[in-house]
Amino acid sequence: MRALLTTLWMILLASALTTLPVRAAIVTNFNGGNSTGVVDGYQGMVGDGWLDTWQTNTTRASMASTMVSATSPLSGGGNYLDVSINMDSGVSDSYTGQGCVARTYNDYYGDFSAALSHTIQFQVRIDDTLGSFTTSNDRFYFYDNPTLTSGTSADNTWSIYAFGANYGSALAKKWAFYNGSQDGGAFDQYSLVNTGMTITSGATYTFTISVDPDNKLYNASVTNGTTTSTINGLGFRTDIAQVGRMLHFGGKGNQSAENRDFSLDSILIPDNGATEPPELPTADGFRGIWYSITSLGAPYYYKYSGGFATYPQQINPHSFYSAEANKTFFVYGGTNASNSTIYHMISYYDHATGQVARPRILLDKGTTDAHDNPSLIMDKEGYIYVFSSAHSVNRPSYISRSVQPYEINRFETVATLPAGYDNNFSYAQPFYIPGQGFLLLHTLYVDTPEYSVDERVLCYNTSSDGIHWNYNWETRPRLAQISGGQYQISNAHGQKISTAFNWHENGDGNARTNLYYMQTTNLGATWTTAGGALLSTPVTTAANAALVHDYASENLLVYLKNIEYDAGGNPIIFYLTTDYYLPGPAGDPRMFHTAHWTGSTWAIKDVFTTDHNYDYGPLYVEDDGTWRIIAPTDAGPQPGCTGGEMEMWVSHDEGTSWQKIRELTYDSDYNHTYARQPRNANDDFYSFWADGNAYAESESRLYFTDRLGTGVWKLPEYMEGDFATPELAYSPIGAPGPGDANGDGDVDHEDAAIISAHWMQSDWATWADGDFNRDGEVNALDASILAANWGSHTGAGESLSVPEPSGMMLLLGLVCLPFARRPHAA
Repeated sequence: MRALLTTLWMILLASALTTLPVRAAIVTNFNGGNSTGVVDGYQGMVGDGWLDTWQTNTTRASMASTMVSATSPLSGGGNYLDVSINMDSGVSDSYTGQGCVARTYNDYYGDFSAALSHTIQFQVRIDDTLGSFTTSNDRFYFYDNPTLTSGTSADNTWSIYAFGANYGSALAKKWAFYNGSQDGGAFDQYSLVNTGMTITSGATYTFTISVDPDNKLYNASVTNGTTTSTINGLGFRTDIAQVGRMLHFGGKGNQSAENRDFSLDSILIPDNGATEPPELPTADGFRGIWYSITSLGAPYYYKYSGGFATYPQQINPHSFYSAEANKTFFVYGGTNASNSTIYHMISYYDHATGQVARPRILLDKGTTDAHDNPSLIMDKEGYIYVFSSAHSVNRPSYISRSVQPYEINRFETVATLPAGYDNNFSYAQPFYIPGQGFLLLHTLYVDTPEYSVDERVLCYNTSSDGIHWNYNWETRPRLAQISGGQYQISNAHGQKISTAFNWHENGDGNARTNLYYMQTTNLGATWTTAGGALLSTPVTTAANAALVHDYASENLLVYLKNIEYDAGGNPIIFYLTTDYYLPGPAGDPRMFHTAHWTGSTWAIKDVFTTDHNYDYGPLYVEDDGTWRIIAPTDAGPQPGCTGGEMEMWVSHDEGTSWQKIRELTYDSDYNHTYARQPRNANDDFYSFWADGNAYAESESRLYFTDRLGTGVWKLPEYMEGDFATPELAYSPIGAPGPGDANGDGDVDHEDAAIISAHWMQSDWATWADGDFNRDGEVNALDASILAANWGSHTGAGESLSVPEPSGMMLLLGLVCLPFARRPHAA
């Protein structure tokens, strides 16, 4: 028995270790050679404290950087990186060229945290003959910046320079350190501290930078093996001490065909004693981002606008219910009091207590663009992964992982993908399939010369642990690359992951049309149609086997909403069509549709109309066959604009007919927008969204409702403690009354049967289970509420129903049961 237990323990230990980062210093010695299959190679792969591969960036220059497999001229020995930056023709002193190689190190890795004081060391050999190194625009520079750049900028923290001639003082061919404390972040002769050490061709220099993020200071030293120069108390150039930064190594020139040549080796960022990442800062309440695009003026003001904390549908999921924790975790786009940036926020709703946790700030994205909003997913062990998207190529993307299961107070960044083509990701749609791993569907923006805008290409990547990704991000697989671009939505059913997408005809996102579908059951190894026919990916033509319906031939635009599944796992695509991309009556009718795979064909049905292309709400398909939609289908206080008043619709015949059963919000000040469906949604937190003025920038609040629409609750705008109870903001019109468990407007034998089925069987019961007093259990208190309201009826124009004998007998039996609580598990 002891041997068996020992064996089991070793298996569990090995399994646990595979999910954790290796604890070690962050190192690059280029021992992996020219390879994308190992971390310590060029361009390398993500891991061991490096959040991305080696990247390059140039301006009016070309770059040749390659591993040299020979005895290093630097003290590290072995391989080294040989870098040559060649200036383009036409470069002159007023029109310079420049380039850098760069890589991002983790904000938390092993026993290292960049939020704490830390040290960075590296070695450089100058291979340039320095014959043309003669002016202030001839430079070598090594620096830290949050994004990939070709040269230094005001976003640097620390930086090291060598100039070919004086730069305001006696700096000709001398190493200099930047000191932001001297000149308030400017770049001039007063902000450069001369080390007195001459730059010499063929010499090797070792640099050591000691970084103090809290005080935005650093100490720097340089040695050539004979002499050493150290300067302490240098100031950052930027006021933002962003952690998890990108190291840059590069140079600049002012003559055509001029080279800046150097060798790089022995990069070391030692552990600094961090035992865990610092706690994320908290916000004082729930405040959503307000966002708009394309100003139009009255009466519709913007192409789309409003409270966009949960925008857009291409970023999904925003929330995830964990039955193990009995919590719904959610992320959203928050902001500060001035709406001047997007914070990636995370919180949760505790179904046991009915309270929300004070939201925490995971990331300041440095933009107000709501396309940068986050999504999240959870693995089988309860670790939370947040995917921070970037809109287009202008900002980095991030993947973060909670340090502990089911906790939101600490996260570690496991990948940073820098801005630029082929680097980051947009519109993240992550999936975790137990026994298989992670699949990240996303969009990559591609520079396409034939169009005036970048082309949106659908890509994916996979991972066994969410930390180490199987494909190099620069060569990740492409799923759909129809000329012009495409948007996608997705969902999962068991091991099946489905995506539906459209086509941007002629490269115009406003000309989105056609409806396509494909699916995988093996984490992207193969993709098929709904009928199982194998697809060759990426699909590249508008007419391909994934086509569900040709809307281009009907001159109709397609706006995707979400995907659901029937009881047999057949997909149902929810979407909208119109013939005009701008708001206003010219685009009417704006019709919602469902496309339902029946097992042999796609059955397309009209649903109902709305007044704006970006009116979004999900389709739900429930266990009893009910189809439900929660969406802003009433025009609202800003009619004709994005969003409106939220309403609830149901169908009991697979979408053939629909009935509006609830007005969830009414008499609102602002339009409500983007009702989102949590993955594995719990009845009590079934949809959540934000509001905002669609006519002008405003505050934005966040709301949620339950499955039956018994109430709409507002998340607290201000919090004093760590937890707070959401405020009942709306009592929906048409909401079920006390005792109406199934929400059909009658308190009758059907509701009694529901109570009987759930009697004392759940600690986390919902209204739909018969928990009318919302104490988490179905018991005699709820039976008393049922009895007090027996026979009540809220259906318009119909008489009260009389209790049926069988239902009344069941009711009496329930009321007579002793008041008891189910014992909690020890």
